[in-house]
Amino acid sequence: MKNFKKMLMTTMAIMSAAVLCAAAFAGCGGKGDEGGNEGDGDKGTLYSIQAPAESDVYDISGLPEGAYKGDTVTFTLELTHPADSVINEVTLSGQTTNQTLTAKSDNEYSFTMPAEPVRLEVDADYYPDNDTDNFLSWDSDNTLEIEKWQAAFEGDEYYASFDNIQLASTVTSQPSQSPANMALTEHEERVFSLDQSVVPDEALSVSVGYRDGNQANTFTVEIDASKVSAGTAKIVLVVENGSKFGDKATLACTVTVTEPEPLEKVETWTETIVFDLSAVLNDDETENLYFTFEDLNWEDTMYLQQSQSVLDGYYEIAEDGTVTITLTYAVGHRYTVELAYRMSNPPAAPSIEVGDKENAEYSGRELTFSADGGMIEFIVG
Repeated sequence: MKNFKKMLMTTMAIMSAAVLCAAAFAGCGGKGDEGGNEGDGDKGTLYSIQAPAESDVYDISGLPEGAYKGDTVTFTLELTHPADSVINEVTLSGQTTNQTLTAKSDNEYSFTMPAEPVRLEVDADYYPDNDTDNFLSWDSDNTLEIEKWQAAFEGDEYYASFDNIQLASTVTSQPSQSPANMALTEHEERVFSLDQSVVPDEALSVSVGYRDGNQANTFTVEIDASKVSAGTAKIVLVVENGSKFGDKATLACTVTVTEPEPLEKVETWTETIVFDLSAVLNDDETENLYFTFEDLNWEDTMYLQQSQSVLDGYYEIAEDGTVTITLTYAVGHRYTVELAYRMSNPPAAPSIEVGDKENAEYSGRELTFSADGGMIEFIVG
């Protein structure tokens, strides 16, 4: 009986020890480390996310130190100086990951976590306004106030050589290793805007000024004033010195674009003017003759053409020796009539006398009409 009780107690002790050992194993055991930190529950491995180094150009917030495969990772990337900076590229990289990220909205970015540790990289530049950088300087008389171009009259066209806004820069110190004095013989240039809604890149170009053939010493930013919108924009000009690898000058300036005041619509009539050239058809200079009508009542607040010219080559002489011209006439305005020769040494302008007329007057060298569809003839002598 004693032996039976002893055996029973021994068996119970062994069973209790086994239960304790099993419980201890269940609480402490698990899967080993497989390339990341062990996760909670069934999520698996927690993979690390390496953030970029601290920067004075941008700030990142909300980026976790790690995530599980398949997690959506969201963070915010904000520029420290938004008006003066640009984010060139945001990339996510790992052993097998190479992904370019784009902002969704309000500077927010997101990506799906891969099954590996990753590194976030940000390429951003800061462009404060400056007068000089390296070998290049802005000209001091540049105009930074831009008015958007508008047509001044019906049929008005934009002429880049006349209507473009120019921001000029000049080589003001000797470029390193350049064989030219205060100039570049090899160069690449580009210009861009930090605010595409105000000054889009398509409105920008660079013209290069040369001396002695191939020596570039001026770089001028051309802004198409018909393609801009009201607001402010940072314009950046980069000129690379082709004589030395990595040597460049970067200039930046802020331009302000304003909308023009709307022009006043003016009532106009269509009038006919006939010039009788019979008396001068045989003159050598007649083929260079042109006609100009100047509005004496024109003001720059009017949607109206101030001067209307018909150049030689843009009119036909009829068999009877007459030239017929259509004039857009502003009601109630007075016009001068001028004949001249488009020549380097023109002779005196021919005289004119009034011939037939209808609803028109020419007095004191001033032309007026009293009705739409009027006509006046000038006899040229």
